[in-house]
Amino acid sequence: MKFIRIFLINFLLLTVLQAVGIAQDLAQIMFINELDGKRVATYGDALRMLRFQVGAISKSYTYLDKGYFDDLKLTKGMISLIIAEHLELKQSFMYRIFRTERYAYRACVAENLFSADGNENDLMSGPELIGLFLKVNEFKSRR
Repeated sequence: MKFIRIFLINFLLLTVLQAVGIAQDLAQIMFINELDGKRVATYGDALRMLRFQVGAISKSYTYLDKGYFDDLKLTKGMISLIIAEHLELKQSFMYRIFRTERYAYRACVAENLFSADGNENDLMSGPELIGLFLKVNEFKSRR
């Protein structure tokens, strides 16, 4: 199990760093290793992971207007808003109208980014956040 976790972390690092076009940075590797040990990830962790994948956040994402802070515990609904905006998910009719955590989460479930056995109020752990961004990379490569 430990070998699989190390393999997934290294795979994520390689794909994120290749997508951004940056040589491996020691600070990023240390952050991923630290995130892997967290029982509950924070909103700041999610934004940092998004910056690794995108490079710089240039869009005016919906979540910026929600009043979230970097040290706030991360829920599946909060990360769903980030992911739904980043991937421009438009399949969910209710999400297109309301753009709330609930419907963003449901849009992510419909795209198999989350399993259907949770809800938008569940807290995300560090390894779950890393796994989610692996799924986001796979989703982007299928498009």
